[in-house]
Amino acid sequence: MRKINIDELITKFAGKDRRAFAKAISIVEDNEQDKDKLLDYAYEQAAGCESLIIGVTGAGGAGKSTLIDKLICEYRKMGKNVGVIAVDPSSPYTGGAVLGDRIRMSSHNCDDGVYIRSLGSRGAWGGISDAAKDVLYLYKVFGFDVIILESLGVGQAETEITNFVDVTVVVLAPGFGDAIQMAKAGVQEIADVFVINKADKPEAENLYMHLISTFDTLPVNEQPLVVKTVASEGKGMDTFVAAVAQAAEKQIPKREQKRVTRIEHEILSDMHKTIAPGLLKLAKKLAGKVLAKEISLMRIGENLKDKIRIDGS
Repeated sequence: MRKINIDELITKFAGKDRRAFAKAISIVEDNEQDKDKLLDYAYEQAAGCESLIIGVTGAGGAGKSTLIDKLICEYRKMGKNVGVIAVDPSSPYTGGAVLGDRIRMSSHNCDDGVYIRSLGSRGAWGGISDAAKDVLYLYKVFGFDVIILESLGVGQAETEITNFVDVTVVVLAPGFGDAIQMAKAGVQEIADVFVINKADKPEAENLYMHLISTFDTLPVNEQPLVVKTVASEGKGMDTFVAAVAQAAEKQIPKREQKRVTRIEHEILSDMHKTIAPGLLKLAKKLAGKVLAKEISLMRIGENLKDKIRIDGS
């Protein structure tokens, strides 16, 4: 097999070649040799991109993929190009995505204005993997009008998604025992739009009223929007699209601060990956000293200050 010329690939990628785009995603996901050069290009070019990035999260079984499928249809009616990154559980054997959300969105396979890619979570706790965060830059540079990032449905740990998107959508389904608890916990604080999907169920109205009453205590400009859909039938999608547009408008003043927060997060993540092996080696060494009573466990922090010098001034 001919070795990929990364400069040639970047040139084709810049020319909107879909095969080059797909290969670029694989290079990032598989952490291949030329990944850093490719991402340097993407980071530099992404600064001027104006894609609307929508994060969709929520517990498994709420109908996120079906909702996204219909959302794609709505944006395609508006003439917008749509890119989707669907984070699925990883195969324990290959590390690739297991569920393959693109199967549930297969009606768009022949549409050149839509590109859907499933990525494995690779053990990520925040609902999205490091690869998905990097691939997001490739999507922005490729020129999609709308980018939808579907996070892994892992419950309350998936709040990280808000750092990487313009609008965060939390999908709930009536009748789920943990739906209201999700709304009350950390997910409530990051949601710009709540979607009560499968709203034809009898419990839907109670859940809707509960959410509305819960948010009444917040200032009007901080209240998340709540909409009802039956995604399997395409019902409520126009209201959902309008809610996303309204939420995106509200987020404009916060966009710069969110960008700074995202960069800080990415720097910390990269630092962790860089120094983690050394920290683990040091921890093993210190554990031996603690067991030998050469140092107190409570004094480890002071010892680390001597070993690790980081000037944050």
